[in-house]
Amino acid sequence: WASEIQSIRTFGTDSETQQIQEEVARRLRRLRTDAEATFEYHLLNGIQGKVLDPKNGAMVIDYFTEFAITPAAEVNFDLANASPTSGALRKACQALIESVEDTLGGLSTGAVQLRAECGSAFFADLVAHKEVRATYLNTAAAADLRSRVSDEVSFGGINFRRYRGNAAFGVPVDKAFFYPEGVEGLFEIYYAPADTFETVNTLGLPLYARSIPDRDRDEWVRLEIESNPLPICTRPQVLRSARRV
Repeated sequence: WASEIQSIRTFGTDSETQQIQEEVARRLRRLRTDAEATFEYHLLNGIQGKVLDPKNGAMVIDYFTEFAITPAAEVNFDLANASPTSGALRKACQALIESVEDTLGGLSTGAVQLRAECGSAFFADLVAHKEVRATYLNTAAAADLRSRVSDEVSFGGINFRRYRGNAAFGVPVDKAFFYPEGVEGLFEIYYAPADTFETVNTLGLPLYARSIPDRDRDEWVRLEIESNPLPICTRPQVLRSARRV
């Protein structure tokens, strides 16, 4: 509204009123931050092989169903065992890597590097596990295990990361989602053009920003951003999930 910038002065000046362009830029940055959260929401669902509606969480596309692929069975990670079998956790990681290698076929010519986005409880039990602690015992990273828990740890050929979600979306506390890194074309995102005459039959952009003025009374300007993404996991058969037990 025009009244919102009335008599507002730029910091450090005595007479110059705040420029409308500066206020527009500030508000557009806030809108862009909201859009980036939506993109992150799509990425998190993408490593699960699905597209959900950000508004209500309804399923839009299940790529396992779309490509007639049966999802791999969820893997149990024995993280709560007070007396785990020696080497069992490392073997579980190796079996997971080999399973993904088999489904990748010739798509990966080198070693497969897996990343896991973990829920908070899964990650906490992982870094507290006897095998993980023994691996880092005599390294510089041991300081992290002795003090504050870090957000990422590498073990058994897998990079585990604690996913810092929020109330709107995140990884369930006792689960982890795995996907191979560095596989070209595994995750794609396509953008449709904005719903305007100006952009009809043009290549879509990640974001469109526009201002809609009050043409009747010239009292306000409404700022909008628009994005029409279609995230795709082209090979959902390489995705894996695990649960702490």
